[in-house]
Amino acid sequence: MPLKDYQDALTRLQKGLAQAYRDTPQVLNVPGQSVACKVDPEYYLALEPVFTELMARWAVSFPESVLETLSRTGNVVVCRPLSTHIIPLSVTWAGRDFEVQAMFLLADFVDRALKLYAGAAAPLPVSELRIRADDRGAVEAFFGALTPPKSLAYL
Repeated sequence: MPLKDYQDALTRLQKGLAQAYRDTPQVLNVPGQSVACKVDPEYYLALEPVFTELMARWAVSFPESVLETLSRTGNVVVCRPLSTHIIPLSVTWAGRDFEVQAMFLLADFVDRALKLYAGAAAPLPVSELRIRADDRGAVEAFFGALTPPKSLAYL
C-alpha cells in the first residue's frame, strides 16, 4: 500500500488559513478574538474544536482530515501516551483568566502560510496571551520528548 502524500492537503490548509487572515486579520494573534495566538516563537496555541472546524471550512475539507494532515506532517503537537492533540489549560491576558481546550501548532506552519499565501513580510509577534504558570508541568508532560514552549509563554 503506498504512503499517503499530505502535501496537497497541507497546501490547502495553508491557503485557507492565509485567505481567512487576509479577510479578517483578527483570526490570529488577538487574544479574546482569535482562534490561535502565538505564545512562543515556536508555537501557536489554538482553541479546540473551533480551530479544526474553521480550518476544515476554510480548506473545504473535513475536521478529521485537517487533524490527520496536521498530525501526520508534524504541524500539531500530539501527546503520544494519551494519543490526543487537546490539552485543557488556564490562559490569561489583560488580567483575566480563562479555561480553554487547546492544541499547539508549530509556528512555522502558520508563519509560512501567511508569508507564502497572505503576503506577510514577517512572522507575527508573540501575542499577549499567556499560559498560567500552574499549568507548566502539564504542558511539559504533554510535550514529552518534544521541546515545550519557553518561559515567556507562561505567567
